[in-house]
Amino acid sequence: MTAAPQAPVVCILDSGTNEAGAEGWNYLAGNEDLTDEAGHGDLIYQLLESETPNARLIMLKCFESAEETEEKKGTETITQALYDAVDLWQADVISISWTRNEESEELYEAVCYARENGAVLVAAAGNLSLSTPLGSLVYPAGWEEVIGVGGADTDEKGEPVSSLWYLKSEAVFVSADGNYEGEKGSSFAVPRVSGKIAEYLFQKPEASETEIREWLKDTVIDTGEEGYDPVFGWGFLKTDNE
Repeated sequence: MTAAPQAPVVCILDSGTNEAGAEGWNYLAGNEDLTDEAGHGDLIYQLLESETPNARLIMLKCFESAEETEEKKGTETITQALYDAVDLWQADVISISWTRNEESEELYEAVCYARENGAVLVAAAGNLSLSTPLGSLVYPAGWEEVIGVGGADTDEKGEPVSSLWYLKSEAVFVSADGNYEGEKGSSFAVPRVSGKIAEYLFQKPEASETEIREWLKDTVIDTGEEGYDPVFGWGFLKTDNE
């Protein structure tokens, strides 16, 4: 008898979730209370839950709001969560729906450690704003060890369309729908890609990151300029829910 496929583990580094019975850890309080008053992490969790029914989701609450990730004092908490994602939770995928404008050696080392220990890291490539002008590299998506995801607006048919909030960054590897529950941004595109990767790993648990990247390039719809472009990356990833 063939053994049933094992559920891939997706660790979410965010502001928590209000989902009853969710697994994870609150690094701010040092307990299992994952309550999300900001609501950002809860939306990410909901979206991932709908995108990857076969995965085991772990919420690692590292901050109260996504804006706090820019603060130097948040680095230690976030890096510890990255180490724990692989050491304690054996993460297959790490989903990161936030950005930092400046590089951090400590954060980069944690990213490399997670990747070297088998985790695929997927992170938001950012949105156009006063703090992130056109073409900006944000982190951790800006590092080549991470699959950067751009958010896209879509029409009534779920097809990507032009938008003024696109960052046009070399950090974008692929793009996906960045709209969810009235919110928009690359934050909400990330769980669509993370979820798709988790479902791929459910079917092919031995797949390497290189194989996953090639599979993504073969799966996306070439959008914008032919081939790679800094708006949509290698293309737009449509998910089963679109």
